[in-house]
Amino acid sequence: MKLTFFKEPELEFGGGGTHVDMRYGLAQYGPLDIGDTKAPTQLRLGLIGTDETISAMRQWLERCEPGIERKASKLVNLFPSFPGFTNDVAFRSSLVFHDRWCAPIRQREIDAVIAHSDGDETVRQSVAMFVDRAGDLVEQGGPMVLVCLPPHDLLAAVDERRGPPDLDAQEIDEGSESGDGHLPPTIDFHDLLKAEGMRLTVPFQMVRPKTYGGAQGKTKQWGKKKKTSTPLQDEATRAWNIHTALYYKAGGIPWRLLRDAAELTTCFVGISFYRTLDKARLLTSVAQVFNERGEGVIVKGAQAQLDKDDKTPHLSSADAHALLKQAISVYRREHRTSPARIVVHKTSRVLLEEAEGFNAAAREQAIDTVEILTVRRSFSRAFREGTYPPLRGTLIELQKASGLLYLKGSVDFFRTYPGMYVPRPLEFNVHCAETPLPQLAGEMLALSKLNWNNTQFDGGEPITVRAARRVGDILKCVANNGPVQPTFRFFM
Repeated sequence: MKLTFFKEPELEFGGGGTHVDMRYGLAQYGPLDIGDTKAPTQLRLGLIGTDETISAMRQWLERCEPGIERKASKLVNLFPSFPGFTNDVAFRSSLVFHDRWCAPIRQREIDAVIAHSDGDETVRQSVAMFVDRAGDLVEQGGPMVLVCLPPHDLLAAVDERRGPPDLDAQEIDEGSESGDGHLPPTIDFHDLLKAEGMRLTVPFQMVRPKTYGGAQGKTKQWGKKKKTSTPLQDEATRAWNIHTALYYKAGGIPWRLLRDAAELTTCFVGISFYRTLDKARLLTSVAQVFNERGEGVIVKGAQAQLDKDDKTPHLSSADAHALLKQAISVYRREHRTSPARIVVHKTSRVLLEEAEGFNAAAREQAIDTVEILTVRRSFSRAFREGTYPPLRGTLIELQKASGLLYLKGSVDFFRTYPGMYVPRPLEFNVHCAETPLPQLAGEMLALSKLNWNNTQFDGGEPITVRAARRVGDILKCVANNGPVQPTFRFFM
């Protein structure tokens, strides 16, 4: 057993500026694409909700425009001020509103949906109501991002059968909450909204009232347990998160990983699995391809199989071959060149036939190196002296080809552990790789900082795995032969 500690990876921002924290980097240097003709210097928003939620959201965004003071705390690095959203600070962009880009939904329409439908039907009718109104805005032209603003009573109705939120994965775009396995399968409002919204070709951003209204969520009974909403973040942090997400969805590139020019060009692919809502298909694979700028590209894979021994999902050799071949094709289309190296992060054990399929695709496409890892959250934990958990960036090499990596933990830059519970490290096993295990771990640490929904950088998973799971959550809600947008902006 060997213990290694990685310093916090730096990110690159405008003008080549670097910083370990995305909020400080944006405030000091601006976004990566500053000065680029494609950068969204004016961000046009479409707002869909009730008159009350539209007005409240618009007022809050206008309140954020000149800046929000940081939370009163000794932890100044954890709670920085939000500098505002204007053309001369931070994102170097401004929000643009117009009454014709607002689509109000009458309260009586919402009352009718709640009163005359139940369970999944409530979710379906609610989503249809929002997507139809959003479609009217898109037909008129103008909005670059569609902001969905459901009111409290509608959210209470569509959330009624959902499990408690995943407090270990807090996001402002409430798609990360995990359900309770003991509850009947339900359709998630957020996921169905993103799935149905694909046909509009403009990204959706869902925002709950507490984000812009500051109201604390209530605690209510859930069987014998209490269901507690995710704790509300301070206002400056909420402002950082929502404006970063909007900028990215409008086509902006806030930051990217810092890369050594001497390193091989690498394509990272995340592979996860999901069940279809009707359970007709067993499991279907999803791949998420990330290029050097952190841009996510969706690659939908083939039907998967359950291994008879460990009951976990796997791909056939032919499907693994087809999936990676398609991923390489997408990368080449984006970059006009092939990567020298491909790193696959997979959420289940790698079988020999899968590896053979991946390697065959790489050979056909003249890729020099393919490295395959299994990645998952571990229930093993390490302890350190004192009251704080291990430092983020701690690697414990268990064997030559396996280790535990703390992506959540105590953060030296924050001078604290910012989480609520004892953190779970990431467990990874190397099926095949030429790169040393510590370097593979360091890449996953850096990839955990490519989460455009959360500007607090101590993410618990590399974006490859996290995004692949989110993509699966939404793809299972896409109708047969329904449109699927090719970029991650439509899934986050």
